[in-house]
Amino acid sequence: MVQLTKTAIMEAFARLLAHAPMEQITVQAITAECGISRNTFYYHYGDVYALLKALLQRDMDLLLAQRQPGEHASEGLRRLVDYISARQRMVCHIYSGMGHAALEEYLIEATHELFMAYIRDAARELTPSEEDLEFVCCSYQFMLIGMLLEWVRRGMKGDLADLLERAQRLFFHNTRRILQENSVPFS
Repeated sequence: MVQLTKTAIMEAFARLLAHAPMEQITVQAITAECGISRNTFYYHYGDVYALLKALLQRDMDLLLAQRQPGEHASEGLRRLVDYISARQRMVCHIYSGMGHAALEEYLIEATHELFMAYIRDAARELTPSEEDLEFVCCSYQFMLIGMLLEWVRRGMKGDLADLLERAQRLFFHNTRRILQENSVPFS
């Protein structure tokens, strides 16, 4: 029952985000949308920002659960782009409102595991340090996140699939070479 209520609150919030900026959505609007009391809302979430974080975390977990062992990172990126494309208004309302930091945090978390899995695959038989792997991962993350956030900031104009294709060429075709140049050979 508790999980059903939490899910109902998240879904009501997502529906509202599709139609209104984050700063215009109140606890009262959420509770009216899903037919619960304010006390029930506060039993599950401290405020609207805690709810936003929980919603984004749930969606991130669903995206990451779809990853198959050995899958190329481009597949995970495609799922992330599909998620964002299918929820453009919601993403725009989060970005333009007070939830901007939550969206950035979501993107950082959503791409870290994805990129690290790819980078570790590319590093097989090489010996880069964990610090180097993290550095490459963070570099890729922030380049992609910067591109995505700029696309959102510009009103989601332009082809996101083209952006993904260009990012893939930049990121994934050079990873092994970058790691080779920073690895110590096996003795």
